[in-house]
Amino acid sequence: LPEADRRTLIRRLTFDLIGLPPTPDEVAAFVADDAPDAYDQLVTRLLDSPRYGERQARLWLDVVRYADTNGYERDEFRPLAWQYRDYVIRSFNEDKPFDQFIVEQLAGDELVAGVPKNSAEADMLIATGFLRLGQWDSTASIFQEEPRLHAEMMADVTNTTASAFLGVTMSCCQCHDHKYDPFSQVDHFRFRAFFAGIIPRDDLPISVVEEQAEIDKHNAEINQQTVLLKDEQTKLDDASKERHEELKTQIAEIESKQRKPRLAMGATDGGSIPPATHIFYQGDFLSPREEVAPGFVSVFTPEPAAIQSPRDNTTGRRLALATWMTSADNPWTARVIVNRIWQQHFGTGLVATPNDFGHSGARPTHPEILDALAVQFMQRGWSIKELHRLIVTSTTYRQSSRETPFGRTIDPENKLLWRQSVRRLDAEMLRDSLLAVSGLLKPYDGGKPIWPPVPDELLKAQPAILEAIEGKDDGRQQGWYADPIEQTDVRSVFLVRKRCLPIPFLQVFDLPDTIVSCARRDTTVVAPQALMLLNSLEGVRYAQALAARVCAPNDKLEYDDDSKTKQLVEVLFQVTVNRTPTAEELPLLIDFLKRHAQQHKDAGDRAGLLALTDLCRAILNLNEFAYID
Repeated sequence: LPEADRRTLIRRLTFDLIGLPPTPDEVAAFVADDAPDAYDQLVTRLLDSPRYGERQARLWLDVVRYADTNGYERDEFRPLAWQYRDYVIRSFNEDKPFDQFIVEQLAGDELVAGVPKNSAEADMLIATGFLRLGQWDSTASIFQEEPRLHAEMMADVTNTTASAFLGVTMSCCQCHDHKYDPFSQVDHFRFRAFFAGIIPRDDLPISVVEEQAEIDKHNAEINQQTVLLKDEQTKLDDASKERHEELKTQIAEIESKQRKPRLAMGATDGGSIPPATHIFYQGDFLSPREEVAPGFVSVFTPEPAAIQSPRDNTTGRRLALATWMTSADNPWTARVIVNRIWQQHFGTGLVATPNDFGHSGARPTHPEILDALAVQFMQRGWSIKELHRLIVTSTTYRQSSRETPFGRTIDPENKLLWRQSVRRLDAEMLRDSLLAVSGLLKPYDGGKPIWPPVPDELLKAQPAILEAIEGKDDGRQQGWYADPIEQTDVRSVFLVRKRCLPIPFLQVFDLPDTIVSCARRDTTVVAPQALMLLNSLEGVRYAQALAARVCAPNDKLEYDDDSKTKQLVEVLFQVTVNRTPTAEELPLLIDFLKRHAQQHKDAGDRAGLLALTDLCRAILNLNEFAYID
């Protein structure tokens, strides 16, 4: 098909790269720009936008099943998990080579000796948060189930690593040899052995050398202030209880001024010799059998992996795994990430099952394209931004999405890519777009997750949250800690992801589970979605803000003058869908405003604004608003 028109192109590209709609001024400037490199300049601007990393991170967080809570019965809050999310955003914005991105997540701690020398080394430690993103059952110790929990954690990190980076299903050979792919049960446990030495850490120091030196100097001065007091304390006899308490209080007050290093949630090895890994008979952790050494997939490399520890206090196993994964000889890694990026831009990957490149997965529709892109990706330094650029500047990406009877007959599923695919905005993109067009969207530089308010009936329906509400969680942070509504108008990637209670507004638009890796979100079209947009407190609030944005302050909004009304609805359409109403739409819109103003006449001077709000609610429900053309 021919290339899409310029309005469609800038909307498509802006949504795809930064996850937000373009502004009316951006659309007007691009449509009017007749320079031959206008499109290329637009691509560069979007790739350089800080919003780019926020969008790409959201997609990666799906793949690694990111959440801010532990899951299981208590589902406690993880106060430091957000650092991994911000690390991912930084990595995409900096265009960190994807092979380095993999190595840091699997073995960042093995690359850092002692106190991190700079922010890049601190990020390597934060990156190991990937190893901690699975569920964690804090009640296991109560019921003496630590071995069960450890086995589950090892299986989870093994299966997620294989799916996320290699696109293979190691979970299928956890209990028996794989029924379709040439993986044995031994392969699963050989792969699992790379992670055998992992020690979960919630106290991983990430202050860099200069910062740590300042902390040490400050604390030494604090300690010096207490020396005389402690010396006096040791000389007191039993009769001087009152003075003893005074000194104790003074010492505690001084020591409270000590500084602590910044900490991260991550993982390290427990030493240079990890626990043995045994094959579990039929996957039962209570039935260990023979011991296995770390090894890659035996169909390619049957011998044990060659491992060299970088330091005395770590095994080097995960670093060896990451090095193999990012080798040019590895048949999966580059193809898997190329396929994920292709899926982002076309709705379906060249392999339609992005986490399963095996025999039970889909066959690639264009294997030559997949191979060529994977080779170019590696040759260009594993640059994700350059991969985006290569795809979005192609004729295939830029073509129209208009269907033709011939194409619909020959290839109704568009496997031959004879047109661009129409795609629904995902949950976060839709909410972010609503915030953007209504003028409510606030910048947020990262940090602790934001907790939007949710209905009380949902909170009280969750036993763990209810326990916290009643003050019975003993400080385990099982509750829901809502922030003021005006603080929640940030991009959805920064909202809390609580496993037992997804944010209702997002959940109805197919928010994925956070227990396993999500390679491709479901896209459903169900009535609750329209009802949520039209009638929910959030939907009405966005419409009210949009109405206030497009009308003049203190404007009474009477619709007797069709010329003024026409100008108003044109502004509204430009803000929301980046075009003016058609000749057929315009009289319907004007009539809508007049009828609804009459219906709201009892509201006096507010009748016009209420009618405009009703129209905003309708427009925010348009397919054109919720879909990428």
